[in-house]
Amino acid sequence: MKRLLVIVLLVGGVMVGGSYLMTGRLPWVALSPEEEQVAALRDTLGRIRQRWREAGKTQALGVDASSLSDDLPTQVNRLDQAVADLLPQLKTTEAREQAVLLRRDIATFLAEMR
Repeated sequence: MKRLLVIVLLVGGVMVGGSYLMTGRLPWVALSPEEEQVAALRDTLGRIRQRWREAGKTQALGVDASSLSDDLPTQVNRLDQAVADLLPQLKTTEAREQAVLLRRDIATFLAEMR
């Protein structure tokens, strides 16, 4: 019985630790509304990156993927502008830090696209 309890606690600790390493916060701590806004913009960047990868794979197969990738730089620029507009409105330091990191990620991705 004691071994089972130790195993359950160990698995739970590993799961919480893994979640903390992946997200930077404990699973039971909710995001503030500002952090949720930044997270939504980060998800948008993730979707744009995925479409960029898909377009690259399609082009590697010899298929014209210009319709998939032509508007992506415009979308990334709009996303960067949205983050820039949101940044002065953010009150929490955590949300500001996440927004600054997101702007860096956007700049890096724009450099990769060129």
